[in-house]
Amino acid sequence: MSARYGEIPLRCRAVAAALIAGSGNEAGLLVLRRVGPVAGGAWGIVTGSIEPGETAPQAIRREIREETGLEIGRLYTSGLTESFYFGPDNVIELMPIFVAFVQERREITLDHGSDDFRWCGRDEALTLLHFAGQRRAILDIWHDFVDRGPDPFREVV
Repeated sequence: MSARYGEIPLRCRAVAAALIAGSGNEAGLLVLRRVGPVAGGAWGIVTGSIEPGETAPQAIRREIREETGLEIGRLYTSGLTESFYFGPDNVIELMPIFVAFVQERREITLDHGSDDFRWCGRDEALTLLHFAGQRRAILDIWHDFVDRGPDPFREVV
């Protein structure tokens, strides 16, 4: 990090995922309502921190399991990142956004970070999501992954 005046460093220490159940007109996006002092009450997609030694795909698989109790199969990069300014550290945070699928809308097991969940169609999700970056991402994700289906080259291991 440079000490020059006016620079705002970039940092990536978290990941996000659009978790989609079903396909076509029956597809639903999982949204979670957060609890706690940071963004409490806000609806968002699955997010979480990257732990030491983890890759971003490893981190989001773990976060999906921890936050929902669901195991996913294939994981895809959306090619998108959510970005926002984090004032306490004077950094711009970047979060790669992944896409994962489950066969059908299921009950999930919430962890301590959320107190409610919904499986939503695209329009309802866009109404509920509090974060502008997530709303913009869902439009592209819906087009690329629900309307068209995932391109094989986007799969990550």
